[in-house]
Amino acid sequence: MKSKRNIILPYIISCGLILLTTLFGELVKEKIGPTNIVMFYLLAVVFVAIRWGRGPAITTSIISVLFFDFFLVPPYFTLSVADIEYIFTFTAFLIVGIIVSTFASKVREQIMQHQTEKLHSALLNSISHDLKTPLVSITGTLTALLDKKSNLDAQHIRELLETAKGESDRLNRIVNNLLDMTKMESGVLRISKKPCDLRDLIGACLEQLKEKIGCREIKIEIPKDSPEISVDFPFMLKALFNIVDNALKYSPDGTPVEIQADFFQHKAQVRIRDYGAGIPKEDLKRIFEKFYRVERSQNVSGTGLGLCISKSIIEAHSGKISVESTPAKGSTFIVELPLE
Repeated sequence: MKSKRNIILPYIISCGLILLTTLFGELVKEKIGPTNIVMFYLLAVVFVAIRWGRGPAITTSIISVLFFDFFLVPPYFTLSVADIEYIFTFTAFLIVGIIVSTFASKVREQIMQHQTEKLHSALLNSISHDLKTPLVSITGTLTALLDKKSNLDAQHIRELLETAKGESDRLNRIVNNLLDMTKMESGVLRISKKPCDLRDLIGACLEQLKEKIGCREIKIEIPKDSPEISVDFPFMLKALFNIVDNALKYSPDGTPVEIQADFFQHKAQVRIRDYGAGIPKEDLKRIFEKFYRVERSQNVSGTGLGLCISKSIIEAHSGKISVESTPAKGSTFIVELPLE
């Protein structure tokens, strides 16, 4: 069991980080303004979450809000606020801090559990790179909310909070992919198969992607008398989600995505086609590797884990996945699953 000293020490160090951040804010607030200091508190929360876990990180989030309000937001040395707008800001800051701390601590717990040094390094590299964009966006949103000169109305405040929520959802997807990859690397992925209708599976997948689909045309061809397939519904949903999401990301907005299913004597085959730039021949063999991403001209975000996770899930179902691609004409991912 951990000693009392080892349990309390992370909280003491976390409070020290908050004090240092607040002191730094006092020294520079006249030059850079208190709104820009929010990001330093968020960095403290992420550091504590990765280093010591969820408890100290959530504590850091709460105390950071109190210290920021008390020392750096006028009127000083009081928890009252001169502008009702700050109530929304502090609430958003606290929620984002708790979400970030929870996600980061989950990654830390998985790293500590499996003790795989290679995966440990890959996870930290992915966190530092792929969490940067949503964190910057969240920080920008909070900065706008804290800026007294912005004169934001209620509608604009709501839009900014929705932006912060969207970026938090993005953080959630990234961390979930990292956790799924950890489970697969450690061999703890457990498949529980049950019969299901392929149309229900694809329908659920498209429902989760409806915001990304927008006005895009999705062409679906599935035989009406198709037999049921035996799969672990949540895991296979994740596998198809990653493939369709990949098709949407790497093809122009005005082009369709086609989903076609065929059934043979011993297997079901699902073909997912996009009309994007295609995959270079030299990348086809590595497209399902962990953290591997094809270099494209367009700016597409992601960790490079989606297709690798899909491949692991499909193979855990005794199936297989392959890809056919023609430059400038698009790509087709082919999923084959056995019929039981």
